[in-house]
Amino acid sequence: MLILVIINLPEWVPYVAGVMVVVGAIWGVQEMFARKRTQALTAVAMEIGFNFEGETWRDEKQAPYVGMALFKKGHSQKFCNIMTGSAAGLRVSLFDYSFTTGGGKSSHTYSQTVAAFSKAGISLPEFAMQPEGVLQKIGNVLTHKDINFDSHPEFSRRCHLRSPDEERTRVVFTPALLSYFEGLDRRKKWRVEGLDDCLIIYRLDKKTKPQDFRAFLEETTGMANSFFTLCGLKKAAF
Repeated sequence: MLILVIINLPEWVPYVAGVMVVVGAIWGVQEMFARKRTQALTAVAMEIGFNFEGETWRDEKQAPYVGMALFKKGHSQKFCNIMTGSAAGLRVSLFDYSFTTGGGKSSHTYSQTVAAFSKAGISLPEFAMQPEGVLQKIGNVLTHKDINFDSHPEFSRRCHLRSPDEERTRVVFTPALLSYFEGLDRRKKWRVEGLDDCLIIYRLDKKTKPQDFRAFLEETTGMANSFFTLCGLKKAAF
């Protein structure tokens, strides 16, 4: 004899089950794309002569300093697709980095590809340079922490520069370096940060496609080389 047992489930159970199915599907798709990206970047690393290292640096000396502004933002920070090598006489790390701000429905995860350059024998003050936006302008009115240069009003209008060591940062940003940054394509919204012997270059919330990695490396290497050539470190006694 077949006995049917009817269970009256709360009305919210199907809704929760549906949400779990959707979340699981989204997670599965994200994992699939992440695996494909890692596979593609592993091949890219070989093509450009770099070592693919995954989620950690084999040599910790090549890792960027976590004290930089980018790495202090938000929570749930994650490094992945790390590759290391050299270019133009500089030690280079290329990697994807993500962090999350807020929580719940108001949370947002920022994912960007970062190029980190190390040059022996230098010591940069901690600084962070980003495009000047409405929020930065409002913050500057309230805190007056934006470092401006009367000799280069275009730089001061386009770029928001902050540092806990303004005196040393002003020495680093020579007139030649300020003019160089004024000439960059502002549409790309590059961000540049420095600390000790490391310089990082990235665009906030912009991940580089695997097929564009070589161009990304060449462009950021040119920027880093220009920075180290034009900055005032050689004239400064730190």
